[in-house]
Amino acid sequence: MTEKQKTTTKETDDNAGDKTPLFREEAIRHRTRALFGDVVLAAPLSTWLITGLLAVILVGLVAFGAFGVVQIDGESLPIWRWVLGGNQ
Repeated sequence: MTEKQKTTTKETDDNAGDKTPLFREEAIRHRTRALFGDVVLAAPLSTWLITGLLAVILVGLVAFGAFGVVQIDGESLPIWRWVLGGNQ
């Protein structure tokens, strides 16, 4: 080996321990800080309002089907029986 190759190899070996990290320490700390907090899944108010409205409509339809009455040919028939074809 020539003297220049020995020096280059020695410099490379010396710098192997002094490698700079890929990211700055501040960036790594900032990124890992989010891992230590509580996760809060909060839905917007509009989502709760729409869900509540749909639930009220569904409960109303079920109540109407269970307690409603329809007149067919002068005969009172519960809606659930009419829907299931019980007017035969």
